Amino acid sequence: MKKTFGILSFMLCATPMIYAQADGIVTLKSSDVEMTLNGAAMGKVIDSGSCGKNVNYELYDDYTLRIFGNGAMYNYDYFYSGNELYPNVPWVSWMPKIKSIVIEDGVTRIGSGAFMKCSSLTDVNIANSVKSIGRNAFSECSSLKKINIPNSVTSIGTGAFGFCTSLVELNLQDGIVSIAEAALSNCSSLAHVNIPNTVTSIGDSAFNGCSSLTELIIPDAVTSIGEAAFANCDNLEYVKIGKGVTTINESIFLLYHTDPNVKTVVEFTTETQVTLSTVVYMDRICTNNAFGDPENVIIRVPETMLDYYRSSEDWSLYKESFSGYTTGIISVDKGQSAKKADAVYDLKGRRVTEMLPNRIYIVNGKKVYSR
Repeated sequence: MKKTFGILSFMLCATPMIYAQADGIVTLKSSDVEMTLNGAAMGKVIDSGSCGKNVNYELYDDYTLRIFGNGAMYNYDYFYSGNELYPNVPWVSWMPKIKSIVIEDGVTRIGSGAFMKCSSLTDVNIANSVKSIGRNAFSECSSLKKINIPNSVTSIGTGAFGFCTSLVELNLQDGIVSIAEAALSNCSSLAHVNIPNTVTSIGDSAFNGCSSLTELIIPDAVTSIGEAAFANCDNLEYVKIGKGVTTINESIFLLYHTDPNVKTVVEFTTETQVTLSTVVYMDRICTNNAFGDPENVIIRVPETMLDYYRSSEDWSLYKESFSGYTTGIISVDKGQSAKKADAVYDLKGRRVTEMLPNRIYIVNGKKVYSR
């Protein structure tokens, strides 16, 4: 898809701070003033200005960027420097040095491109007033390892966390409705992601290239999953697809394991037929290669649906991949102790002492979803 980026001219200027004294008015540069941030040690403001109609920023000498005010941040355009694309943010010259970002209560939107390419960023604090995270907002933040998204956020924009290659943990909360195209693409260190029960749509290539993911639970509320949404997640061992998914789009997983003995178990929970979308290439209807090499997957469907899938022309490529089951996944309480069961293992066969929430375990020979 071809994208066009505009170039926005901008001017950086210091915002003066005015203090009243008995003998008159004294104007001081913001860089002359030390501030306390969230109870932390005093820090000197080295840059400040506007980043929204009623939203401002201050950058401190420890390279903490504070965003504060009321309302939405601006959405930023992009410009090229050499072969690299950069956002037209007022802190563009500081981006490689920014280590921490604090978005305070009152800010409702993180703007497009706002913190893109902040390569030293390791800590992000997002207030519960934020409702949306814009396009490419944190893309290419290559040092970011963990981020918590508050339950006020309802949408994550295109490429918002794309190429955050060190991101290991992303905590999403109920409230999110949509995860846009390429939102977490190529987050190659992301080992676990919980998709909240409120999510209804997952965009094209949303998790494409998240090669460290080993298990995936798609909740029943999800009704739309885009093309290649989980493609190239080649270490996936188990996928549960909720009842809301009725159509599987082209190359949704596209798994190619290097080890032929490693297979991905994909389990459908609905007892209604799931169809493969029609793929047209050069005026010809082609096979929907949803899961990649058929030898790489075992597709489990309810026993009552097994005959349908095995005889379906749409699913003929995966005819030999189907198996039926009669019992579903058991749900257990969050954080249940493994001592209550005789034997609890993770999907890699390792015995565990406590089940973490939103994960799949093997308990006494049966799959269990810890909620």
